Amino acid sequence: MRCADDLRAAALIDETIAFELNAAAAYFDRQGSAVVAEALRDQAETLRAEALRLQDDAARLFRQRAADPCPTVLLVEDEVPLLKVVTDELEDAGFHVLQAGSYEVADLLLRSPATVDLLLTDIRLPSAYTGWDVAERARSRFPNLPVIYVTGYSVEAPRRVEGSMLMMKPYRPSALLSAMQQLGVVFPA
Repeated sequence: MRCADDLRAAALIDETIAFELNAAAAYFDRQGSAVVAEALRDQAETLRAEALRLQDDAARLFRQRAADPCPTVLLVEDEVPLLKVVTDELEDAGFHVLQAGSYEVADLLLRSPATVDLLLTDIRLPSAYTGWDVAERARSRFPNLPVIYVTGYSVEAPRRVEGSMLMMKPYRPSALLSAMQQLGVVFPA
């Protein structure tokens, strides 16, 4: 199930692309290529309509979530198979899971109205940012947020961050759930 935060992030991306398409259309107008400009405007309008639909869907899901107060985990993992497996395990345990494959997507989700009860982040991410950066960003909004850092590499100088744990990949789902309990994460009934 796509979560409301994913829908809001997708809507923001659609709006951004629509803006860029309109800018490109203006350029082609100035170059005398009205056919290309019109095609770009049509694409921008389609994206704007999709963004509005996604925002409506997100609002509906936020209302549903308010009635169902399951804890939410922000899972930041760039390895798609692992992202899917961990998401399934957490959802089976009764958690809502917000998925991010990069710092940038995690940052978009952290800007949404969603409340996050646990951050589970890979340390190595596919950009200049790391899981340490994701946690700093998350804790700027949720100061007491429990964090579980995971890595498949040796960590030369792990940062000691209060209210956090470091787990090595591969890990068993039971070890993850145990770490969550040790950090005081409240499990759904």
